[in-house]
Parts: sequence; C-alpha cells; structure tokens
Amino acid sequence: MACSTGKQAASALSEAEVKEMLDAQNYRFNARYVQPAGGRSRIITGTYTLDVTKDKVEADLPYFGRAYQAPIGSGDVGMKFKTTEFNYSTEKGKRESIKIIIKPKDASANDIQDIYLTVFPNGSADLRIVSVSRQAISYIGELSTIPIVK
Repeated sequence: MACSTGKQAASALSEAEVKEMLDAQNYRFNARYVQPAGGRSRIITGTYTLDVTKDKVEADLPYFGRAYQAPIGSGDVGMKFKTTEFNYSTEKGKRESIKIIIKPKDASANDIQDIYLTVFPNGSADLRIVSVSRQAISYIGELSTIPIVK
C-alpha cells in the first residue's frame, strides 16, 4: 500500500501528538480504505476501528476475502476480536515511520496471527492483519485518541 494514499486521509495530528499516543500505547486506528488480498481497494463508510491500549487490543473492522474455514455459529464475517494477552513491539520503518507488531496470545483471538501497523509522523497509518483461517487484509487510515466513554 502506498503511504501517499494514507497521508491524504490523515487527520491533523502533530508529530508530537502521534509520538505521545504511541509512547503511551493508547490510540485508535480509524480505517478509511480496505485492501483485500488480491482484490481492489474500497472506501469504507461507517466507523471501523482498532483500539490499542496497554491492557487490550480490540478490533471492529470489515472483512472482504477468502476464508479457509468458516466460523461456527456466526453470521458475522467481520474482522472482530478482543485480546488482553499479546506481545507488542516497535521498530523504525522507512520514511520516519514506526512499525508496530502485535501478536495475540489468548484464545479469544486465536484466529489472528499477527497485526502489523505502520504509523507515519502525521498520524496516517497502514494496518495489515494476518489470520490463520482467512486471507490477510490491509487497511489505510489514521490514528486518533480513544474517546472516553462516560
């Protein structure tokens, strides 16, 4: 995925705000485009997110692509999961980006193998989710703070 597409949809975050959210490990990825493996890019309408905190990773994202096995008893085919046990690592990427790698370890997200999030200094981001039972899928969007629920 080209980062230029992600930059066009980026929110007006400063580099310092992005760094602060990443350092605190408390942020939301807002998906704007979806790119199924082997498929064409689609604009996403609605609110689809990946929330990351020190305690949990929670996704509510659409899924388009091939499933190698269907989930039993569920008509929901989205990329929806919540995990409280995961490995979280970061490394420097190209063009001043930060690469975040999340590897869920608990049974509630056993379908999800790896989550790769590349964040650019302006807050735009590319997300790729690798699943055991479905084709990998990518999203383009931007970071924001997680709204406080009252």
